[in-house]
Amino acid sequence: MKHLLQHWWIQRYYPFLICFAGLLILVVINGLTSTTISVFDRVLLDEFQWSRSELKLRDSIPNATAFALIFFSGLLIDKFRVRRLLLVGSLILSIALYSYSLIHTKFEAYFIHFLFGVAYTLSGSVSAIILVSSWFHKHKGLALGITLAGTSLGSFVFPNLIHHWLELWGWRSTFQHLAIFPLILFAFIFLFIKSSPSELNLKAFGSEDASDSAGGNLAEPLAEGLSFEQALQTPTFWLICLCGFLTFYGLLGVVANLFLHITDLGFTAKDATFALTLYFGVAFGGKLLITSVSDYFNTYRVFTLCCTLMTVSVLGFTTMEKDLVYWATAGMALSWGGIYSMYNVLTIRTFGLKSAGKINGTINMFESAGAFCGPIFTGFIFDKTHSYQLAFLIITCMMGFATLLSFLFSAKKQSTSQA
Repeated sequence: MKHLLQHWWIQRYYPFLICFAGLLILVVINGLTSTTISVFDRVLLDEFQWSRSELKLRDSIPNATAFALIFFSGLLIDKFRVRRLLLVGSLILSIALYSYSLIHTKFEAYFIHFLFGVAYTLSGSVSAIILVSSWFHKHKGLALGITLAGTSLGSFVFPNLIHHWLELWGWRSTFQHLAIFPLILFAFIFLFIKSSPSELNLKAFGSEDASDSAGGNLAEPLAEGLSFEQALQTPTFWLICLCGFLTFYGLLGVVANLFLHITDLGFTAKDATFALTLYFGVAFGGKLLITSVSDYFNTYRVFTLCCTLMTVSVLGFTTMEKDLVYWATAGMALSWGGIYSMYNVLTIRTFGLKSAGKINGTINMFESAGAFCGPIFTGFIFDKTHSYQLAFLIITCMMGFATLLSFLFSAKKQSTSQA
């Protein structure tokens, strides 16, 4: 690596390799621990005869694990940097995916999803965001948008791949083949990735211009921003946490049940897979577009607009109209692409990187709590009412409340910055 970095063009463009690495990390980690696994729902229900609430408890376990461990992982990031956590997380995910092919009971599946949660906690979005942010001073919003698009790109690519492999090999062999992807990621991180520019005597992208305008006094990116204690004293921090719970409950509550909801309406499994592919494809574009826009427009107004669109989209699912399914899916995907990305952009821009591990970790605890509750309570309400309509109506109301909070979020942030 040091020999390669002697070439000037490698020194100049290494931050873009890091940006690509962040994208690749989230393609694999999020793509294989998130709602992509719902493509297996029908075959698992048919084979094991679980109830939907039992199945959706499985989907909530990674989020519960992340809720319990994400703050601890933030401490590890601040102390040991992200590279080591990325290596361990990718290895755990590979082991978990292969082990999935060996399950025979729901409790074994629950344990595998616990490992998914550990892998996501160590090497998911928090680690990727901090990695990429430390390498970019200029165009940080665009860099984070490219990185976070990996969460949707992985979920765009893997459903169709899994659907094809299920028909070709069956679900057990499919899990064994999926285990290869985290191993490739492990090798890539081990060979090419460093946690910060200072480890290679390089500078963050755009820091030269910022250093000139600041009279040559520019701090190391990982040393800039508020301490964790200072962040806790700001209203903005708690508004982000509350909105995180509400929106993650809504998003995961809908998407984790989307495949089953669409097939319940009379669509085929292939149609439902297409809907998931549409969702993650549009969300991929939304993350790129909206985070790029956030470099030039009021970040908080963009966030509010995304919350409004998501509220309307979930309301479309609540009508139970087949003609609105794809429109609602696309609208929710676009809005969620923006909401998910903007949380991370807002956090970095508001609080900096000084204590980003602990700050992002705490915010992710609230997001993970919502992500845990969403799928399981939505599935529970279905078991009681035999319809998703009431569950989606509750989510619509929650998203409407989050939209109102986002106005306060903007106002609170402005007053805080003025103080």
